[in-house]
Amino acid sequence: MKFAKVKDLTVSKIALGTWAMGGGRDWGKTDETLALETVARALDAGITTIDCAPIYGLGASEELLGRALKGKRHKVVLTSKCGLIPAPRAVKRCLKPESIKQEIETSLKRLQTDYIDIYFIHWPDRDTPLEDTLGAMENLKKQGKIRQIGVCNFDKDLLERALKCADVACLQNEYSFLHRESQNIFDLCAKSGTAFFAYGPLAGGILSGKYKKEPNLPRNDARSFFYPFYKGEEFKKSLEIAKRFEEVAAKHNAPPSQAAINWVLSNPAVTCALAGARKPQHILAGAAATDWHLSPEEKDFLENGHN
Repeated sequence: MKFAKVKDLTVSKIALGTWAMGGGRDWGKTDETLALETVARALDAGITTIDCAPIYGLGASEELLGRALKGKRHKVVLTSKCGLIPAPRAVKRCLKPESIKQEIETSLKRLQTDYIDIYFIHWPDRDTPLEDTLGAMENLKKQGKIRQIGVCNFDKDLLERALKCADVACLQNEYSFLHRESQNIFDLCAKSGTAFFAYGPLAGGILSGKYKKEPNLPRNDARSFFYPFYKGEEFKKSLEIAKRFEEVAAKHNAPPSQAAINWVLSNPAVTCALAGARKPQHILAGAAATDWHLSPEEKDFLENGHN
């Protein structure tokens, strides 16, 4: 496993993402025994960074990690988030200081810890002044409840504003071969020394090689509403690209998921790639992605589809 710096923190280049592990209405029922084993195997494989959020399974992800990390908390850079509040028919965004104060206490209790290493704003809240939100985050940092401030799903303009308000250590945005909108923010990250965490490096799983035909996903499955790669023409295009990743990975005797993560990490702007998993074999496959690298010829083949 390779490592990188986020201010005074040392993070593994691959982090365990726990959105699916939370199960619930986005991913269905989770086998907790398998999920706990997944965390254990991630640590064994050298992954020292774990990402979660209170909205994942409505607290289930944090509670599971609280149990999984008993006696091991000091070995992990643990991240969580604030700003998404469950509502009867949807999720609302709220980054008011009083809401953040309540969320952090609940997260700390679930995680069975007294601090979170990187605390992220999960999604922007246009109804709350950014200065107020980041002021509350800075107060949590002064109190020792968080070590570093992060933001998620911020565009370039919003990140520029955030950097003027607070010492923002990290940006976490979606980034994969199929989703590259964050590339226009990489220069700002480099200039400001802001680490970049890439979530969704497998584009919701479609670059794993698992799918051979268009899946019939339930409406409440996150792959059906969060990732646009699973239907119609988008699926056909994505499947052709996934085949290229399979071909490249086969040359390294590796699963396609490793090639997809490799492609993300091959960009020097990316500090860490989040590999989501709730089964041990999935995170073990992801963890081995740093054991090899894509050649320039392989990257060209992935981009252009010719040998």
